[in-house]
Amino acid sequence: MKLASDGKINEEGVISSNEMITEKEGYEAMLYMLKAYWEATESTDLTDILSGGEYWLKADKPADSAFWEYWLEAIEKVKRKVRHH
Repeated sequence: MKLASDGKINEEGVISSNEMITEKEGYEAMLYMLKAYWEATESTDLTDILSGGEYWLKADKPADSAFWEYWLEAIEKVKRKVRHH
C-alpha cells in the first residue's frame, strides 16, 4: 500500500521533504487534514486535535506519524484540485 509519506519520511520517522506550497494551498490542505482527522476519530475536542498534531518530538520528526500522513494526503488532494482547474 502506497502512503503519501513514501519518500518524504525515512525509516526513523524523520521528514525528508522540502516541497513548497502556496499560502492558499496550505490553508486548503489544513482544512482537508482537519476533516480527515475528524472523520477518522469523530473528535470535536480541540485538545485532541492539538495533542495529535504536536509539532515535533525532535528536529524534523512529527510527534504523530498519522497526523503527518493526513497532512500529506491533504496536500495531494489540493494539488489534484489545482491541476484539474
